[in-house]
Amino acid sequence: MKRYWKYLVSILIIMSVIGGYLFYFCTYPKEIEETIIEINSGETALSIANKLYNKNLIISREAFYLYIKLTKSQGSLSYGKYLFKGNLNMINIINLIKSGKVLLKKITIPEGLTAWKTCKLLAKRGFGKYKVLLALCNDSLFAKKMTGFSIPNLEGFLYPETYFFPDDVTEEFIISHIVKEFFNQTADLDFKPNKNLDFYEIIILASIVEREAKIEDEKPTIASVYVNRINYNYKLQADPTVAYVLELAGKNREKLFYKDLEIDSPYNTYKHLGLPPTPICSPARSSIAAVLNPAETDYFFFFANGQGRHEFTKTYQQHLFKQNQLKASNGN
Repeated sequence: MKRYWKYLVSILIIMSVIGGYLFYFCTYPKEIEETIIEINSGETALSIANKLYNKNLIISREAFYLYIKLTKSQGSLSYGKYLFKGNLNMINIINLIKSGKVLLKKITIPEGLTAWKTCKLLAKRGFGKYKVLLALCNDSLFAKKMTGFSIPNLEGFLYPETYFFPDDVTEEFIISHIVKEFFNQTADLDFKPNKNLDFYEIIILASIVEREAKIEDEKPTIASVYVNRINYNYKLQADPTVAYVLELAGKNREKLFYKDLEIDSPYNTYKHLGLPPTPICSPARSSIAAVLNPAETDYFFFFANGQGRHEFTKTYQQHLFKQNQLKASNGN
């Protein structure tokens, strides 16, 4: 009998310890920065516990798993993307996942948008306030925090992609998420600096290629023209850089006038040698890859043929000749 009581007391002590352990880890609150976690259909409690723990949302994956098993909650965990933020304990987090309240809205950011147009699009679709979004993009300290580079703004780093955000997410989270996607999408590209272009300059040139190219397969050839001009210390004479100046001034034109090429701006590559001071839009991965691996050509000139493609030439004389040929064929 005495032995029985010892056994019972031991069990009660063990259960008390486990209960205390579980109570502590279930109710201990954590201050959580905005974090989105995706729970996949059919995902196990252990897998979910690992995700939450790796994102620093819970302090014990074992406690999470044990709680789910003891409360038989595995079947109640709903899949989807969840936003966690604020002062939350493990039970709060579990209840949110069980609630199935996944309120994510979709937005697609096209290639080649400027930062201010991206902010306009986000605000128009209900993803934050335009002025707050734009202020973040133009904040050099925030830009350095997000990219690691001392740059004036986030132009060029708002990666074109389809995104899903909850209703109540902040502007800072949205911009941060979009910039992180830039680095996710380009992580496997070889940005090894060469003697002419560093990382930021590659993004600047890629943004020009993005605005020039209408067809994907022309990007490496267009990139080659600009790389050749840089190597030979020629002015880029890129129309999109002038169009960028006009766009910032609220002027959108399909075709530039000769007077536009005289605009006094560091972005005017007809007047100033080298690259503009920042990217002029958000380039797609393919445009960045084209700059990193341009076609091997001896082209220095190109012009649009009016059918979405470009005519490339080695000399200015050939450039003018082909232009005149095109005009003649069009009856001009």
